Amino acid sequence: MNTNIGAELALAGLFDYLPDVYLYVKDRDSRFVAVNEALWKLRGFESEADVVGKTDLDLHPRYLAERYMAEDRQVMESGIPLPNQIWLVPSKPGELKWFISSKMPLRSATGEVIGIAGVMRDLEKAKSAATSFDAFQKVVNYVLRNYEQPLRVNELAAMVHLSVSQFDRRFKALYHMTPQQYILRVRLHAACHEILATGGTIAQIATNCGFYDQSYFTKQFRKHLGISPTDYRVRYQESPNTLSDSLGLAPLFPS
Repeated sequence: MNTNIGAELALAGLFDYLPDVYLYVKDRDSRFVAVNEALWKLRGFESEADVVGKTDLDLHPRYLAERYMAEDRQVMESGIPLPNQIWLVPSKPGELKWFISSKMPLRSATGEVIGIAGVMRDLEKAKSAATSFDAFQKVVNYVLRNYEQPLRVNELAAMVHLSVSQFDRRFKALYHMTPQQYILRVRLHAACHEILATGGTIAQIATNCGFYDQSYFTKQFRKHLGISPTDYRVRYQESPNTLSDSLGLAPLFPS
């Protein structure tokens, strides 16, 4: 075992004393090398050994796993940490929850990237000592609960008593994306789930997820996922690892 990863494994035990923090370490091929107790219990396993050696493709629906692993590659290829990303993650059977995920590259003694380490926190439970994060959490939660409605950045900025330019700058510093990109990401996440979990038309799903122009929705979906909404439905409903197979048709978002 590489000494750098070995050191990460030694530290990982500390996270067993933080039940609301989910820690994982992966190798260069995105195989899990270590997970803390909170994470393997979250995924319904009996021990860490049930997870080690597997990839997200073994643990999650394919349409989610491919996106998680693409982000892993982004971190490893860039060598740059990626903090405070918002993801939908399966928790107990039949439930998807929003998590804040942060990943950082792991390097060998010679500086070569040999894997990643990451932590996740349940967005509803996550608290930060930083006042700025607590304030922005209110905005993040508001978007998650109202993504189907018109959302204006100036109104979001007013929620935390900032000008639009201040809000945009601080939001980007925290989440590595602009407020507009975050809103779009949430809407696209929601659309991905509706495409697989419902029989709605693409036009209906676009409207339900806050897109008021189907052609714009299709353009953005293709741009960010590399596939059209219709082809996405065909591709992942043919997979044995779809939402309906793995999680059932439970509510997709926290109430």
